[in-house]
Amino acid sequence: MRVTGRVLTSPAAVFIFALIARFKVLTDLLPVHTWDGYYRYNEPAHIAWALASGFGYSAPYPNTPVAPTAQQPPFYPLLLAGIFKLAGVYTYRSLWIAVGLNAIFSAVTGVLILRIGRRDFGTVPAVLAAWVWSCWVYEAAVSVRLWESSVSCLLLMVGLLVLPTLAETLSPKPWMLFGALVGLAALTNTTLLSVFPFFWLWLWLSYRRRGRTCNRMLLASLAMCVLVLIPWTIRNYTVFHRLIPVRDNFGLELWVGVELGSGRPGATVGQPFARDFPLSDPTEYNRMGEIAFMESRSRMAMQVIRRHPLRYIQLVAIRCFKYWSQPVGTPWILISGLAWVGAVLFVRRKGLGALPFIAVLVCFPLVYYITHTFPTYRHVIEPSVLLMAAYPVVMGLEALGERIRRERSAHVCSV
Repeated sequence: MRVTGRVLTSPAAVFIFALIARFKVLTDLLPVHTWDGYYRYNEPAHIAWALASGFGYSAPYPNTPVAPTAQQPPFYPLLLAGIFKLAGVYTYRSLWIAVGLNAIFSAVTGVLILRIGRRDFGTVPAVLAAWVWSCWVYEAAVSVRLWESSVSCLLLMVGLLVLPTLAETLSPKPWMLFGALVGLAALTNTTLLSVFPFFWLWLWLSYRRRGRTCNRMLLASLAMCVLVLIPWTIRNYTVFHRLIPVRDNFGLELWVGVELGSGRPGATVGQPFARDFPLSDPTEYNRMGEIAFMESRSRMAMQVIRRHPLRYIQLVAIRCFKYWSQPVGTPWILISGLAWVGAVLFVRRKGLGALPFIAVLVCFPLVYYITHTFPTYRHVIEPSVLLMAAYPVVMGLEALGERIRRERSAHVCSV
């Protein structure tokens, strides 16, 4: 039992088993799905091809002109471009390096689940969540997509990890590093900008409750974040002659959700896309250019929403349900329900201390409710979801065990 306990609570064991599970999935997927499953319709890979081929940050879609883009945040395409330079453009070896890195990022995330969970939720919920993350084939498969989600997931968990340290120190270095982390997260997955401001808010409230102030460090951290974002914003302004802090595709994503909700058939490219989505039919994108195309789709989406507001509200409600329940046939609807129960219990126990985790559950999905959703969009917050879900399960089992012990004790005394 002691050996088993040491293994279950061992960060090294969590990391190794997570890595084994992910590489097992890769050995099954890569030989068969290298082109169609990873490269063919992958926007970061197309941009990486353009970068590695000397065309600059451009061409996110196949069958389109090689022209500048702001469709993707820059970090992950730049990472892929470096791999393409090292191991060849669109090669099998490059793919193994890229998804192998994602597997490592995801395995490290498992270690952070264990560490953060033990600190904030207790050892047993932490162990349960970490091992589900490490050994569940679903998590392994999603984490090794050719996408930024594994990096984003890791960055979010690092943010959660360092918050208590920032709450105890006004030393400039950790606050500046946190600001840089937020900037990097925004350049990796822009949706994370919906969460990190609440981390700053939590820090400010934590100091206020103790009669202290962190205003100077908070402003310095914000400034560092802006400083990280500025070069990319300047690049976008120079290229497109308008202010685009990170990416320009919100209008298109909004239109995708409205169009798919209309019931009209879209093309199928591994998942249903709306008509006029460049992966389905790039004709309009090619004719208008990226900025004009994105703006036109935004206008079209808003026109439909204004004409049919009740239908749009229905679509948002449907997406809320889908976000927490898909994929169909998996236990995610149960896990999500447990996570929300855990969130309520966690707030009752920790009060203000629960704010960062509640912000993750509440704020990150909002953009997907508004636009459109797909099961893999939840992956970035799934470590937090698993921790929240494990919490009421363990509390319930502990309460049940305590009740059984009391009943046995009462029975012995009565005898």
